[in-house]
Amino acid sequence: MKIEQATANVQLNERAVNIHIGEVETRPEAAVTFSQSDHHLGHRLQVRITPNPTIRIDRCQITIPATLRASDLLLCNGFQSWTDTRWLHPTGHLPKLRRIARPLMGYYGDYHIPWITRKKGHLHSWSWTEWHDASDEITFLGSLNENTAFTCFQWQFNQQALVIEADCRGLEIDQPFVALDFLVLRSTTDQVYDTWTAALQLPPLRAQAARGWTSWYQHYVNISEDIILDNLRAYQARPDEIDFFQIDDGYQTAVGDWLSVREQFPNGMGKVASDIRDAGYTPGLWLAPCVADKRSKTLAKHPEWLSKTPQNRPIKAGYNPLWGGWYYALDTEHPSWRDYTQGVFETVTKDWGFGLLKLDFLFAACLYPTRTQTRAQRMRSALEFIHGAAGGAYLLGCGTPLASGFGLFDYCRIGADIHLSWEHQLLRWFWHRERVSTLVALRTTLARWPLAGRVWRNDPDVYLLREDNIQLSRDERALVQRVNTLAGELLFTSDNVGTYGDWQLAEEAWQREWFEITTQAITPTNESVTEIRTANGSFRVELGSARGSITKL
Repeated sequence: MKIEQATANVQLNERAVNIHIGEVETRPEAAVTFSQSDHHLGHRLQVRITPNPTIRIDRCQITIPATLRASDLLLCNGFQSWTDTRWLHPTGHLPKLRRIARPLMGYYGDYHIPWITRKKGHLHSWSWTEWHDASDEITFLGSLNENTAFTCFQWQFNQQALVIEADCRGLEIDQPFVALDFLVLRSTTDQVYDTWTAALQLPPLRAQAARGWTSWYQHYVNISEDIILDNLRAYQARPDEIDFFQIDDGYQTAVGDWLSVREQFPNGMGKVASDIRDAGYTPGLWLAPCVADKRSKTLAKHPEWLSKTPQNRPIKAGYNPLWGGWYYALDTEHPSWRDYTQGVFETVTKDWGFGLLKLDFLFAACLYPTRTQTRAQRMRSALEFIHGAAGGAYLLGCGTPLASGFGLFDYCRIGADIHLSWEHQLLRWFWHRERVSTLVALRTTLARWPLAGRVWRNDPDVYLLREDNIQLSRDERALVQRVNTLAGELLFTSDNVGTYGDWQLAEEAWQREWFEITTQAITPTNESVTEIRTANGSFRVELGSARGSITKL
């Protein structure tokens, strides 16, 4: 990578500014500075725009020549938790959601962001990326600026270049604005991630690696107090220790009506949380504070909370049959939404007594920028508010742009929802990168492993060992459980463990042994094969479109 030949391409009020490292372009309406500082593992590059007195940013990019070979591997980090994240050869491509699916799931990822190129030989990665060549070291680029503007690293094989763009098109500024700020490092995976996360100056982690149970992947929205307590009793009858016992979606009468509890919980949520605490576990509860479904009383009472497109239309964030159809994005900057949400969190944590909050569908907070706020600023603002409202409860982020939650989440989902079979074939045909998929969940968990213990505790989603209500083979179930154990720090299941037989108990014994063993490195061999190296041996993981395997080396 030829850093010395990097150029910054900035467009302000439709006027172009092109400068090299170390240069300052001063015009009557604004000054643009492109600076570089040396680092012991590489460089730090920054583009600063100083308006006089105001300016609109139409584009801000840096282009760096990069000699890419077809055999290299590039990390393509997806837009949010669920987005397929993997290592690809530079000649590959990332699929574009089929047109037929865009009304239903077009907002889940970055499909609605128009300036991203999607064709063969053009790969993109959000917030950070890796370049693996034939050596033992990697080239790593990581943004230090994701609370201000999301950074998109765009690898272009035919042009032999890397284009880094700040997601700030259309932003009007009246103060100095750092549009791009990132590290370019060359070393081992451990060293570059340690260096990057140290530069982010995040607070120390307070959460430990943990295990638990969640209701979702067995019962989905069809939960009740009896179902929760039946599973609780099954754990109480075992010598195994878990930490969290989490109630997922389905306790509320509608998404958005978080304090309106279904009749299937006749004694209320506070009583169930108390029973969980009495059993020795921390009670957890699912919330999706940034969305509301069309049936909700909250939406009917507060249409002013609806988030709008640039054409001033309410945003249908997605379609979920389990929620009666369409659900809508909410304006998380609206003062009365914040008042309501503050009250919800106080009730859930103080009155009901839940100590873990799983926060889902958070991407809806930043679907569109405004004239004065980038997507990143809107996302960070919403998460900082939620963090403050949570009253010290542990926070598990999900469905969120990852870097926005650095320093705020205790745990975070780093991959897709697993499927009850290996792949969801219809969603795969749609080219839906945020789809429910065991394959996507596993490879994304492996690719994002370096975040573990650095920015939060990684949640790879659940493992399922049961024999009923599952289409995964025993080998596939074992694969999920073992990858999650080796690469994850929050191990949840949705099984009723009272039904476990000898095979399931043997897998759990494997989990107890290996969960305590430090994973030292996860390294791609090619697009479908990864090696996991631990303090007590190595494993080869192969993930294909039809099946996967894990083998101890």
